[in-house]
Amino acid sequence: MRLNDPIDGLPGLKMARPGAMAGLGLTTVADLLWHLPRRHEDRRAFRPIASVAEGETAILNGTIERVRLARIRGRRGYTSAVVADQSGRIELRWWNMPWLAKSLETGMELVLYGKVKDGRITQPEYEIVRGEDSLHVGRIVPVYPLTKGVTGPGLRRAMYVALHEVEETMPDPLPESVRERRALPELTQALNDIHFPADRKSLEEAKRRLRYDELFLFQLAVALQRRRARSQPGVQHRWSEELDERICARLPFRLTRAQERVVREIRDDLCATAPMNRLLQGDVGSGKTAVALYAALVSIANRRQVALLAPTEVLARQHRATMARMLEGSDVRIEVLVGSTKAADRRKRLAALAAGDVDLIVGTHALLEPEVEFERLGLVVVDEQHKFGVRQRAKLIRKGVRPDVLVMTATPIPRSLALTAFGDLDVSVIDEFPPGRRPPETKVLAARSRGIAYRTVRGEAEAGRQSYVIFPLVEDSDEIDAASAQQGFSVLAEVLSGLNVGLVTGRTPGAERDAIMDGFRAGTVDVLVGTTVLEVGVDVPNASVIVIENAERFGLSTLHQLRGRVGRGGTDSYCFLVAKKLSADAKARLGIMEESSDGFRIAEEDLRLRGPGEFFGTRQHGLPEFRVADLVRDQDVLRRAREDAFDLLEREPRLARYASLRAELVRRFAGRFDLYDIG
Repeated sequence: MRLNDPIDGLPGLKMARPGAMAGLGLTTVADLLWHLPRRHEDRRAFRPIASVAEGETAILNGTIERVRLARIRGRRGYTSAVVADQSGRIELRWWNMPWLAKSLETGMELVLYGKVKDGRITQPEYEIVRGEDSLHVGRIVPVYPLTKGVTGPGLRRAMYVALHEVEETMPDPLPESVRERRALPELTQALNDIHFPADRKSLEEAKRRLRYDELFLFQLAVALQRRRARSQPGVQHRWSEELDERICARLPFRLTRAQERVVREIRDDLCATAPMNRLLQGDVGSGKTAVALYAALVSIANRRQVALLAPTEVLARQHRATMARMLEGSDVRIEVLVGSTKAADRRKRLAALAAGDVDLIVGTHALLEPEVEFERLGLVVVDEQHKFGVRQRAKLIRKGVRPDVLVMTATPIPRSLALTAFGDLDVSVIDEFPPGRRPPETKVLAARSRGIAYRTVRGEAEAGRQSYVIFPLVEDSDEIDAASAQQGFSVLAEVLSGLNVGLVTGRTPGAERDAIMDGFRAGTVDVLVGTTVLEVGVDVPNASVIVIENAERFGLSTLHQLRGRVGRGGTDSYCFLVAKKLSADAKARLGIMEESSDGFRIAEEDLRLRGPGEFFGTRQHGLPEFRVADLVRDQDVLRRAREDAFDLLEREPRLARYASLRAELVRRFAGRFDLYDIG
């Protein structure tokens, strides 16, 4: 058999329920073999029957003394057997499995595994001793993810047969030179040992090989994507000292050294023949918007159009307002396009954009719609890029002819993720804050102590400063035990009586939201209540306090983003993390926010605690589902795999001598990456 053959053709197996296997995503032999155990149980040590206490799980070896089929009126039937060894005897009971009464016979020797409850073992896993190797007991046993209709023993038998059927025909995609360099076992050995290891050492070696495979193959796909992006000509912008002076004169402040360094990196990319693909990282408030505007003005000066994609209407409007202020009096034509844009305005702006009469368009997902067309798109800027899926970003990029691309994030991305999710991008980091920025003083509070936070809110309001209050939910939920912004707003209107309290969520109507946000920016709204819609982009230097309710429900990176809303005005600022359930784990996790204002340290800890999927808060980030590798634990492996992958592609650009490697790349990443160069 071969890897692509259907599993219902495996010999010697009664695949009565192929649909059940399909429920696990298992339709081919390859699917089956890469359905890896979620854990292993060591079932090698047999126990005397008399030594097993109530509630214990044990491996036993005994001889059947009696078998019978019991029928209970009005209830299910069960098969009962009594097994004995030299120390004693115990009853086994299998519910609703009457055929066992015919297959089990007095005098048979069994090895079995199960838990003692009420003096017997119910539904034990067992095997009849016939001299062949056991799959379920007497060894380190794989325990798999299951679904309805698929049992652990049944899946083990299918796995065992599949491994032996393909061991002579299974190709090893990893080049022999790489395997020898890293002292890795062959793939067939690794798969045998991940499923049925002889000992713990062979199991760990198998994990080491499969862990390396995952990271190597992904980095090879990234390298191919990177090479393809740089192999085709893009927009070659022109730059001059005079243009630099004109742009810098538009900025309301002098660029920091870090901003100047990043601007040079972006400028060099814009002037190159290959399209720019750059990730700009910068902590909250580090000045990424000014850098993005610099890049946009270079493109506009070259008679190109610029699109800036933002995840929320609040942020899109904030960007439009900020940039419009900086460009006041210039010839740059700037517009905004969001979901709530009225139909007549939308038609007018789309026509102007298609005719080339708009230089800079700022918008949300509305920019991705098919009817949005550009005359000469030269630069795409994606803000808070992790809020968008890979395909969503590609939709906007395809509206031009290989435009330059700058993706930005205020969520510091640990190096391990930067090499995976964004390995095809060049990375720039703004690691310096503008003068006057001071990190807020952060305090974790139990719910009963939240009065401290709101007394500070009132005190700051009396001093002429403003505050944010953030809730995890928009409205109350019967299913989620968390506070809502709507309920919180009602309570705070009384608690903070005398202050002007406003409410903004993702469901606030556009005109009402704009009025409240304008009031907050103007200082007429003292306290702004909202959800994580306020996580990014809201820049009000007069805001000095942020209170985050149910803080234990947020990821650390989100908390850090929210905290960045304050501390922008040069005065003392405060962040209160109010926890409804301040468990020991929550206290330790939130304590990191008290200890550090370093976004990269917080992001590393967030990644370690939550994993990459939850770290991004979306499954659209482009990362594969690593089954063995761990991006936090395996950073050294990732570095070596990346080195090997890029080195191999440098020596063998089309992988012509590695047919099985090409096939495995296509199997794993078809549709996720451009792999056309290798067939």
